[in-house]
Amino acid sequence: MIPKVKKKVTHRRENNKIYGRKQGEYDFLKNWAIIRKWAIITYGLKSTADLEILMFLYSEKLFTRTQFAEYSNFLSWDKDRFNRLLREDWIYIWRHRNHQEAHLYEVSYKGKKMINSIYKKLLGLEPIPESTRRNKIFLKTAPFSHKTLAIAIKNHNKELKERKQRPSLGLQ
Repeated sequence: MIPKVKKKVTHRRENNKIYGRKQGEYDFLKNWAIIRKWAIITYGLKSTADLEILMFLYSEKLFTRTQFAEYSNFLSWDKDRFNRLLREDWIYIWRHRNHQEAHLYEVSYKGKKMINSIYKKLLGLEPIPESTRRNKIFLKTAPFSHKTLAIAIKNHNKELKERKQRPSLGLQ
């Protein structure tokens, strides 16, 4: 279920004119940048393009290498992306080539688990882990960019907790 944000209409009076503005219904992509960076670091992906193509292929169910190439045409160029994702077990061969039929591939269990976790975090169903055991971003030896991301994750989780305590803000 997609959380909805309550619509707010605010009015402002300026020079005897009334200006109205509507608040959007959905805001689950608000923290996409934080969750995307967390996923890339946590799961050891090479780039955002790898994550994006896995999310596309997840919804495709079964795909051929040609379909993979068609989608990856508008992503950053990486000649080895398909072979690397196959080698690192993000995708696997679902059906081997048989006479005139091409190989069919599918996102692996590992990839499906990662994508489901991302969707749950986007929808506000679960927080991003803050323990050093489950999230290497919170390690004391982490680089500065990880430490700034850790602050954003803490703020995200705090906001998520507040929204769950007050369902009138959009979450159940």
